[in-house]
Amino acid sequence: MGKVGLCFVNPVPQIQPGFVSAMAKKCEELGLDSFWSIDRIAYDNLEPLTLLATAAAVTKRIRLGTSVFLPAVRHPAIVAKTVASLDFLSGGRVTMGIGFGSRPNDFSAVGLPFEGRGSRAEEAIKLIRRLWTEDNVTHQGRFFQVTNLTIGPRPIQSPHPPIWMGGSADTALKRTARLATGYICSSSAIQEFHSVWQKIEGFAKAAGRNAAEIEKACLTFMVIDDNKAKAIEACEAYVKRYYGTVRMDVEKLLLVGSAEACAERIQATFAKGIQTLIIGVALADLKQVDLFGEKVLPLVKA
Repeated sequence: MGKVGLCFVNPVPQIQPGFVSAMAKKCEELGLDSFWSIDRIAYDNLEPLTLLATAAAVTKRIRLGTSVFLPAVRHPAIVAKTVASLDFLSGGRVTMGIGFGSRPNDFSAVGLPFEGRGSRAEEAIKLIRRLWTEDNVTHQGRFFQVTNLTIGPRPIQSPHPPIWMGGSADTALKRTARLATGYICSSSAIQEFHSVWQKIEGFAKAAGRNAAEIEKACLTFMVIDDNKAKAIEACEAYVKRYYGTVRMDVEKLLLVGSAEACAERIQATFAKGIQTLIIGVALADLKQVDLFGEKVLPLVKA
């Protein structure tokens, strides 16, 4: 079995303040590898790094990740300082999964253009890495300018927290091949993962990198219910609220239905070569986490 993490994906109106810390503690008690958060601006989710700081306070071992964080809507100096602080407070447990953005309203909300977001994010990542590892940084770029800047704290992880990337367009895959230590594919891309990975391998070779150094990960969503129709309906409701439309075949692609059905799909996902599976718990109900631990995990491990 590969590594498994759960992702908190629910909007704030569906939970109480103690939900996140309880979910994070349950993930660690189950022996899971990681706990993740999503990132939006124009949506009623919790801010991801604040959420992960809460998780860090109630856990000791589990890794803490973003799937995925939007660096293009924030200044790199702020991101570098905040993520380094989280890495320090958590004892070096942060994985920074980043994305390039697919919704114009997340950019207009902070007064930034949607166009050029990929280039903006790439420049931000390069500057963040420098701010994590260098003193007296001067950078005069297309989007960001800093002069003789030193920030602290430094991350505990050396040389810095791992940076994973999402996205499916060739431009995103090329950035992954050049810059990332992990790749997070979407659940809709699992069936074609082999061909996607072949592209990344080719782009990595062209960039002088070995693709074997890049972790293979996937983000999917889950509702456990013996009544498969109810599970599909609940997962579709989440997908529609978050994406605005049900843009995938939920029954075919996501983890929906009985524990046995979910476990079988997880095993099939790992069989595709995925090393880390990030599962968004689509129902804001901690019983879903309990069911996952009691019924799904033992079947996956069997």
